[in-house]
Amino acid sequence: MNTTGLNLLISDKADTERDALADAFVRHGGEVHRIGRFWDPPVFPRETVRVYGADSFCLVLQQKLGFDLCFPDDELLLRVPEPFLKRRLEMSTLAEVSGGPFPAFIKPVTPKQFRGAVYSSADTLSEECRGLTPDIKVFVAEQVRLAAEVRSFVLDGQVLDAAVYEGSANVADAVRFVREVIDAVKLPHAVVVDVGFIADRGWAVVEFNAAWGAGLNGCEAEKVLPAIMAASQPTCSASTRIQ
Repeated sequence: MNTTGLNLLISDKADTERDALADAFVRHGGEVHRIGRFWDPPVFPRETVRVYGADSFCLVLQQKLGFDLCFPDDELLLRVPEPFLKRRLEMSTLAEVSGGPFPAFIKPVTPKQFRGAVYSSADTLSEECRGLTPDIKVFVAEQVRLAAEVRSFVLDGQVLDAAVYEGSANVADAVRFVREVIDAVKLPHAVVVDVGFIADRGWAVVEFNAAWGAGLNGCEAEKVLPAIMAASQPTCSASTRIQ
């Protein structure tokens, strides 16, 4: 790809993955800007801006500079057919799940509101979610053990790269499964698909992530750069939002 004339904005804090992506961006002709005061960034033409980093970093820059960000819909996981989930999944509210039963695997529908995990009691959940309102939407999922987890970056229905980030597995098998998911589920223009292997059940979709904010987790920066760049630009053809 050619990044000439584009500006990549990343945090000024040292990070191996961001540095690898920045190096790839420069090799293809673009300029990298390491931003510290991201709430008061330099002004760039919005059509030249690309970002990579944490949610707070990218969302604030979106508000300040006016470019688009591609997001997987928060409820996309609910639209995944059961053969690709291989576990029970339902949506509820924090108030409803606080009544039990426990233990239960609970995660926020809107990413990063609290830590997705198995909670042993209402008290541990309440402590984790202190300050959140009772009507916060949450996913409640059947507890399963993942023998392996694989991250894949997808652009326009093509898997650019994939890597095992937990456990041990054949990446080629995971990629074949991701391609089946792509055929079965309407995905954003650029997206990260995380899948896991459940013993006695096979490969399953774990979650979807925005490409501009997902760690490389073993994927090659050079290969996934096109998906990350496509996730923050005015011509993004997926759902966008500003928070």
